[in-house]
Parts: sequence; C-alpha cells; structure tokens
Amino acid sequence: MKTLIHHLKRFSIYSLMFASIGFVACEDENRQDMTPEIGEGEATPKITMYTPTAGGKSTSLTLYGTHFGTDLDNIRVTVNGVDAEVTGALGNIITANVQRGSGSGPVKVYLGQGEAAQELTYKTEFEYSQSPIVSTYIGSYVPSAKTEKKEGTLMEAVLWKPGSIAFDKEGALYIVEDDDRDIRIAKNNQVATFLRGDGTGGTVFRMMNIAFSSDGNTLFLSNDANATGNAHIATMPWNNVTHQYDAANLSAIWSITPSLGNGVTNVGVHPVTGEIFSVAHGNAMIYKYDPEQNTMVATGVQLPDAAGKNASKVKIRCILFDKAGTTVYMSSQEKDVIYKGDYDMSTGEFSNLHIWVGQYEKAGFTEGQGNEAKLEEPCQMDLDEEGNIYVAVRKKHRIAKITPDGMLTNYTGTGISGTTDGPLDKAQFNHPEGVQFGPDGALYISDYWNHKIRKIEKD
Repeated sequence: MKTLIHHLKRFSIYSLMFASIGFVACEDENRQDMTPEIGEGEATPKITMYTPTAGGKSTSLTLYGTHFGTDLDNIRVTVNGVDAEVTGALGNIITANVQRGSGSGPVKVYLGQGEAAQELTYKTEFEYSQSPIVSTYIGSYVPSAKTEKKEGTLMEAVLWKPGSIAFDKEGALYIVEDDDRDIRIAKNNQVATFLRGDGTGGTVFRMMNIAFSSDGNTLFLSNDANATGNAHIATMPWNNVTHQYDAANLSAIWSITPSLGNGVTNVGVHPVTGEIFSVAHGNAMIYKYDPEQNTMVATGVQLPDAAGKNASKVKIRCILFDKAGTTVYMSSQEKDVIYKGDYDMSTGEFSNLHIWVGQYEKAGFTEGQGNEAKLEEPCQMDLDEEGNIYVAVRKKHRIAKITPDGMLTNYTGTGISGTTDGPLDKAQFNHPEGVQFGPDGALYISDYWNHKIRKIEKD
C-alpha cells in the first residue's frame, strides 16, 4: 500500500508541475492535471474532476478523486446512465471509455457492488457529440525522462517519443519509439515491449518504419544506419503459436551499404503484388526487393528536386500506395513535400514522379491546392475509404487532410503544441509523427513529444 501511495503522490507532483509551468504551451481548458494527495487517515472516497468533458463514442475519460481502489470489479462508471467501459484504476484515478449512443448527461462513479455501492456524481455533465473527437488511447501520463517508460494497461503504460505505428493482421498495434528505437506492442488492452533496439544482436538499433507483407505473415523493419545496426531492412516471420512476429528470427534482407550514408527511414509493401520498396535517404533512389538475390536492388529511379533534377537527403518517412496499386505517395520529412507518381504493375516501373503537395525546402503550413500549399516535416500517412490522405505534419502540430485532387486542409490540431483532447478544431498535438487507420476504422496518431497515442473516432 505504501508503494501505491508513493506512486500516486509522485504522479500528483509531476502533474502539478506540468500544470504550473504550462507544459508545452498547453492551453487546454478541460485538462487540469491536478490530483489530490491522499491523507494518511483519510478513507472516504471523493471525486474532484474528470477530462475531457465532451466527446463521442470511445472517448477515454480520466476521472480524478481519492480512494477509488484498484479492483475493477468494484468500480462502475456511467455517462448519462449508460455504463462506460472501465479500463484502469490506480486508487485516485480511473479511466473509462464512453460507449456509443451514451448521450449527454451526468458522469457517475459507483464503488462497491449491489445495494452497498457508493454513488459519486461529478458536478460537470458530459457533452456527447457525434462529431469526430480526439481522445487519448495510450499514455495518460507525460513522463519527464525516458527512464520512466513502462509496460502495463493502456492507462498505466508510459511511452517515450512514439514515431511510426502499424497494425498487424490480428489488430495489435506496433509502436516504434525514438532514442533507442524500441518497439512496443499494444494488444488486449496491455502495452508491452516487443523488441528492444539493443537486443537484436546488432541487426537493427534505430528502427524507423514498419510494414507487413500482403498476407500479414512477414514484418519488415527499416533501420536508419546513421545510428547503428548492420541492416537497412530486416524481417521477421509470423508465429502461429504466439500470434505475433518472431523476434528471435530477425534477419537482414538488405545489409548496410556504406555509399547510402544515413541509411533507410522507410519501407513499403505494394497492396496487390506484395513487392517491397524503399527510398534511400542520401541519393533519393527507389530500391526494390529481388527475391533471387534476397536483397534490395536499385531501380534506377530517383525522386526529383524543385528543378526536376535528382534530389538528395530526402528522408522519406512513408511509402503509400492507393488500393488499386497504381498510384504511389511518398512523404519527405526533410524537404517538406509529398511526392506522387504512377506505378505499372505489369512492368514494375514507376513514372511521372513529381512534387504533388508542398514546396520543396520551403517549410510552413498553408492550406491550398498542390504546390500552393505548404507543409513542415510531413511524416507518416494513411488513406481513408474515399481516397483522402491523412498526414502527420510534425513541426506544425497538425494532422492534415489531402483530397485525391491534391487539396490540402487542416484536419485537426491548432498549430500550437499541447495535450488537449476534444473536438477536431480544439485538439492539440506536440510533434505528431504516426498516422494509421485501425481495424475499428478509427484514426490513430502517435504524438511524439506528448508521449501518447491519440485516437479519432466518429460515432
């Protein structure tokens, strides 16, 4: 018990500190990271506040108070009389997911079972909305140092600089973390370490991007060799017994090539043919996997710069094909643009590669058509059912939306760093890097400097 109280007090101290200094310029009116101290002789459960106070289906509520307990069987949360899904409890904090169709109304906590259960009602009612809402999916706590990251439930887990993300064929979420580039896995409401960067025997150490084979039976990792590791791209097979990829069978399919300099920051799989592609940072060359040689080979096709000449040092963060497999998109974090081109599946050739959205080496954020628009460090992308692209615009703390005809608009994010959950026009991010649609249709975002995974879901 003393250990639990110590942990909760430490959490409270950090939360108060962040609130007092306006952590990362957060101007969230709903989020008040203040949890009360637990008095040594105090035993009566109390409630103080919850956040966010508005949202829709699957909004993750964080409810603050004292003496809630930690037994989920003895905790019930309702929104407007509809039971929410309680996902975690740490004594003075409860997390719960709002259910579809809950509607607006009071938020209540019930402690205990049956007629003996104690009912607590928050003063502020929850405003239910069917519009898209940004909520926190993983990482309710913002750490101050990498040494604080840990495993646990979605609420308890502490991430550190999450970057690219990807869902496997069974719906588990893989999260690439920066610094040592560990890979975490979120599965069955638990977060665990899947692969440690220093535990691969020197194969990879600065993983940047994940992709899966068309059948989902192989995982591909890109490795930025500017750090360390002897592979540009490595693979691991699916294990039908453990129902995840077998890290013990990690192997390189593209060994370090000194001439490529800073290595590889991306890997992409064609959705129809299953071909594997990557763009080298230094020479902006597209490489393709040759199964006979069991390595990646140069296609002879290089991405262009603003003058139409061969580009260099492009730092491509995402290779994305449309569902038909005839159009390819590539985001260049270094050059602040998104490329677009054609792909002929019968010949295996790229053509018409050009700067589609943004202005080469001209950073900013301006809504507009094609090259009238501006981006700053576009990273991971994904496509919705209508062919719209969603891209994490890292330096502008935004998620942008690009229509099939190249019109860029802001989808969510105010442009000011912060941790605010809520409606799209009020939500804040802090250097988002990853964007992926999940198997549930929600849009998941890795929020790098907030050390969180955020979620956007429509009712």
